[in-house]
Amino acid sequence: MILSQPEIRKALADGHIGFDPPLEAKQWGHAGVDLRLGFRFTKLRDIGNIKVPVAEGLKEISRLRPWDSKELKEFDELGKRETYTIDPGEFVLSMTYETVKIPKNMIALIEGRSTYARVGLSMHQTAPWIQPGFDGPIILEMMNNGPFHIELTPKDDRPCQLTFFQLTSELSEDLAYGAQPADVYQHQRQPFPQQKDR
Repeated sequence: MILSQPEIRKALADGHIGFDPPLEAKQWGHAGVDLRLGFRFTKLRDIGNIKVPVAEGLKEISRLRPWDSKELKEFDELGKRETYTIDPGEFVLSMTYETVKIPKNMIALIEGRSTYARVGLSMHQTAPWIQPGFDGPIILEMMNNGPFHIELTPKDDRPCQLTFFQLTSELSEDLAYGAQPADVYQHQRQPFPQQKDR
């Protein structure tokens, strides 16, 4: 069952679903919510002829650290809004401005919005599901498949939408996301998990 707006609002009011900071009126859709773009942008860089195994997670990529990140401010030194331009063919990771809490009796689906898709901007490559028990900002795997240089403004742009599905039963605490050692993205603050010694 997909939750409608009234059902999402009720789950939010009851403390089952959470958004921090709170949503604005314009973020509410018929059966989902739009999420705002955050301030951190991360881009992988080519560091030579390396192989990165991913079957056991991203330990190797975390060790090599082949990425650069930029944290924008809302306004620059002259009081102008800071923006990020994603060029044609560019792949960049970003985060939602909102931290999202998913209850153990729901699963959520993150998808791009049609306005952004029509200029070639996709929001995820193969990871649309936000698991029961997840708590944190959502990583957006953005790819510019179109011909334009797309200017993005954190907090203003709402490039993705979140839809909620009711599970047939609630997961136990030990089965919800965050309970297993492999659930490394719980409370994430950056796109890649960090080594414990850093």
